[in-house]
Amino acid sequence: MGKADADIEAVLRAAGETPDDALDIAHLALAFAALDRPGVSLAPYEEHLKELVRSLRTSLGSDLARGGESAEVIAGALAGMVAGRYLYRGDSATYDDPQNANLMHVIDRRKGLPVTLGILYLHVGQALGLDIHGLNFPGHFVLRLRVGQSAAIVDPFNRGDILSSADLLRLLRSIEGEEAKLTPDVHAPVGPRDILLRLQNNILSRAIRANDLDRARGVVSRMIWLAPRRAGLHFELGRIEVHAGHMGAAAEAFETCRSMASGEGEMRIAGMAEEALRRLKARLN
Repeated sequence: MGKADADIEAVLRAAGETPDDALDIAHLALAFAALDRPGVSLAPYEEHLKELVRSLRTSLGSDLARGGESAEVIAGALAGMVAGRYLYRGDSATYDDPQNANLMHVIDRRKGLPVTLGILYLHVGQALGLDIHGLNFPGHFVLRLRVGQSAAIVDPFNRGDILSSADLLRLLRSIEGEEAKLTPDVHAPVGPRDILLRLQNNILSRAIRANDLDRARGVVSRMIWLAPRRAGLHFELGRIEVHAGHMGAAAEAFETCRSMASGEGEMRIAGMAEEALRRLKARLN
């Protein structure tokens, strides 16, 4: 590992000890991205983030100062800047391209996954003090913007379109089947740590499908830097190590998972780790 990677690891580990509401989501997404683009300077990407904020501040300045605008109006201005002026949009043609989950590539190409694009919307909106959050919507990341008593659901993948409840239900049923229903869970806000883990999980799932165990191990290790007390991540690391034939490392990961989950009262995960350890010992005897 070079010095630059070690510095990024230090940043991500420090974020793992930082309260959720103090995390800088876009800059951490860039840190993750930089690990896969060694030697590429972050400076132009950090400057671009600042440019996006300046552009929206200019276009919204008088509206924010005056107040009284609805969430739909502010959401429209946000989408008009991100998707209109800067041409960010979802990559429908090559959705599974790994570049879509790397914020540096997304900035270069102006296209990406819903969650990667959503991070840009969140960065800009929150920098201007807007009440905007990601939602726990499965399979397709969306945002909610509140202004006073009004709210708008924003789809960053589709050029910042505003989604009605009917739109959300159709989207949910396209993902989970015709029996799916909108519940409070899908409207629940999620914090920056969970959003970043969701982004990394996109990369992890692709690595597992490709049976690229080295890649999968590296990605889940990064996720653990950001969320060191998530027992489930240690369990996932153990599974990867088993498939890679690293039984000692697998046992260590499962033991960490069991201890951590037991301490947090997560007995289901603790039981899964206990069973994984039992099976591992049986294989080794």
